[in-house]
Formats: sequence, C-alpha cells, structure tokens
Amino acid sequence: MIRLFKQRETRNLILFIISYILNNLVSGILYDTYVNYLQEVSLSIATSFWAFYGYATFISAALLLLVPKTGYKKLLLFCSGACTAAFLGVVFLEGASIFYAATLLALTGIQLHYVMLAPFVAAYAAPGEGKDIDWYTRTYYMGYVGYFLTTYLGGVLTVKLFSLHSGESYEKAKAMTAYIADAAPELKQAYLNGNRDVLLCTGVLAALSILPVLLIRERREDYANAKSTEGKQSLREKCRTIASLLFHKDAVIYLLYWTVISFAMGLFTSYYTVFLNRNLHIDKATASLLVSISYAAIVVFMLFTPFAVKKLGLVGTICFTLLGSIPFMLVIANGNLFGRAMVPMVGMALFMRAGLANLGSPAESALTMSIMPRQLRPAYTSLVNFLAGFISIVSGNFTGEILFRTQEGYRTAYYIAAGLYVLAALILIFGLRKYNHRTEAEKHNA
Repeated sequence: MIRLFKQRETRNLILFIISYILNNLVSGILYDTYVNYLQEVSLSIATSFWAFYGYATFISAALLLLVPKTGYKKLLLFCSGACTAAFLGVVFLEGASIFYAATLLALTGIQLHYVMLAPFVAAYAAPGEGKDIDWYTRTYYMGYVGYFLTTYLGGVLTVKLFSLHSGESYEKAKAMTAYIADAAPELKQAYLNGNRDVLLCTGVLAALSILPVLLIRERREDYANAKSTEGKQSLREKCRTIASLLFHKDAVIYLLYWTVISFAMGLFTSYYTVFLNRNLHIDKATASLLVSISYAAIVVFMLFTPFAVKKLGLVGTICFTLLGSIPFMLVIANGNLFGRAMVPMVGMALFMRAGLANLGSPAESALTMSIMPRQLRPAYTSLVNFLAGFISIVSGNFTGEILFRTQEGYRTAYYIAAGLYVLAALILIFGLRKYNHRTEAEKHNA
C-alpha cells in the first residue's frame, strides 16, 4: 500500500512538472513578445508591468490560502484557464480595458502556478530522504526549458509573421525591428499583426496545459495537513495564526530578504528585450535569441544545484549566486561600450547572470519550507507572496512613474538592482545562516 502511494506521489509530481513546463512556455511569450507588444499598444502598462505582477502576486497568495479547502488540482486548473482566457481575449476582444484585464489574468495564472511549486512538491516529495531538492531542481530546470523555447521561438516567429504581413523578406523585417518605434504606420501595423498571431498560438498552448492537470490524482489527505492546526478556528483565530508567522524572527528575516529581492527583480527582469531592443538597438529576433539563451543557462546551471547545496549549504548557495551575478548585470547595462563585440558580450553576460541567479532558486524553495513546519507552509507561502506582491507594485510604480520616464532609466535599473542584491545577500548571511545545513529537526518538520 505504501509503495502504491509513493507511485501516486511520483506520478503527481511528474504531471505537475509537465504542467509547469507548459506554464513556462506561456510565460516565455508573456515576458517577451507580450511586453514588447504592450510597448506599442499600451505604454502605461508596459512601463509599470511589474506593478501588475504585484497585483497578480496578491491574488495568487490569496488563492493559495484556499488549498486546505480546494486542494491543489482545482487551482492548477484555474491557472491554465486564466492564461487561455487572457491571450485569446487580447486577440479577439477590443478596447483599452482588455489589456489591463488580460495582463492581470495572465500574470495571476502564471504566478499562482509558480507559488504552488514549493508547497506542492513538499506535499508529495520526501524531504527527510533528501529528495525534495532533487524534485525542486527538476521542476525548475524543466520549466526553464519551456521558457527558453518560447522566448526564442516567440521572437523568431514574430519577425517571420511580421515579414509575411509586410511583404518584406525575413532579413529585412528582422533589421526593421531594431528601430520599430520609428517605423511607418503601415509597417508598424504589420508588426502588431505578427505579434497578435503569436499571442493567438500562445492562447491555444495555454489551453493544452489543462490536460496534465486533469490527470493528477489528488486525495484529501494530500493537503489536509495544511489545516490541521486550524481545525475549527474562527476567522479571527486563523488571521492570528497567520499574523504570528510574521512576528517569528526567522520568518521576518526571510520576508525582509524577499522584500529586497522582489523590488530589485522588478527593476529589470521583465524588461530585458525592451532594453536590448530600445537602448542597445539589437533587432527583435536577436534580442529574443539572447534572452532565450539566458534561459538555457538556467537549465544548465540548475543541474549543479544539488552539488552546490551539498558543498555550500542552502544559504551559501543563494548568496553565492546573488553576488556572482552582479558583475554580469553591469556588463549588460554597459553593453554599448563593447562596440562590435556588443552582441556576444551581452549574450555571455545574460547567460552567466541568469544561470547564476537562478541556480539558487531550488535552494530558496527548500529554505522557505525549512523555516516553517509542514502544516503552516501554504499559509507562509501566501504571506511571502502577499509581501512580494506589495513590493512588486511599489517597484512597478517606481519604474512607471519615475525610473522609466526616460529610456536611460532602463540602464540605471541594473545599477540599483546590483546594490540591492548585495544587501539581500548580507541579510541572509547574518540572519539565516543557521539554516545553511538543515538539521534533523528541520527535516522532521518537512
């Protein structure tokens, strides 16, 4: 019976990874093609995109609190449905408000899928046997395979469809995307039509992500532990339980770390192709290729996460990756100084920064789960994401209202983020180093 249960656990984890890959295929388009599309059709949303990410994170954190009642499967179905509706809505519906609704809906679907990763894996993996890091790593790097594919293919397909709509050759259309903001109205319309075609394909892809979720075999006991400490608590008592997490010393330190990181990420991670295309004047297909190669780096680097955690520990791995990524962020920001070598230098820097920065992601997931006992993990994950959502809104409004008022602000963002990365590493080193190598008690809580 135990063997059958473990087989079901493994099956559910594999199906989750498949759904996560499809989710990342969609997010690759969202963070690349869609953001660039918004530059032309709704600049206010494009420049404050991270604020919408914050709103979506708020909603995702609230929905995650439903796990004790709904389980994970229904929420995963919502993720797929939300992304499908968002992309198809942008293509087939008209009106300025559709971009607000679609952006929020798509980001919510993707972000909810992401925030469910840690508690879902923790529910079906076996941390005490050292298996959780392996499953976190598999999920992350397989997901980034999808991210890599659609970021690259999205750029190439956009240019190809642009060439078809404009009647120009692929090479000429590709060259024109480097200065698309200055293109004639008819060419710009052809470019927008090409983008919409890509978004239509993405909506269909999002619908396919429903299939693996439907095959997940979920039982009530899989998520019943999440409410074991809540029992028949009143709403006030439940709020008091969640609030108590905020005042737990280790939880506060991690929340402080996540505050700094969330603000820093909001300054540049959503705007890679915008910076490459508009500041460095790298054509759309090449810009998407460079960013997609950086996602390939994430896949490669995450293969070494278990080794890094074994040698450096959880906190050591996260800090090493944060500090190691900073020099490459500065190379990206100053890519124009490399002359003819700009494209290879920026490509190398994107590759190394993305690989290093994300090598520690599975360790981050394991760290958050180490801080809290099993029954409080969904609530704590929600708390972390409520805070991340708030900070993302602040970060998005900062870029939209202040930093990105001029195009040069996209470059300044890298310098600010680099300083915040140093601060985040120091917070972990001095605040949570006792979790660097997990104790038996922590494994028992897992």
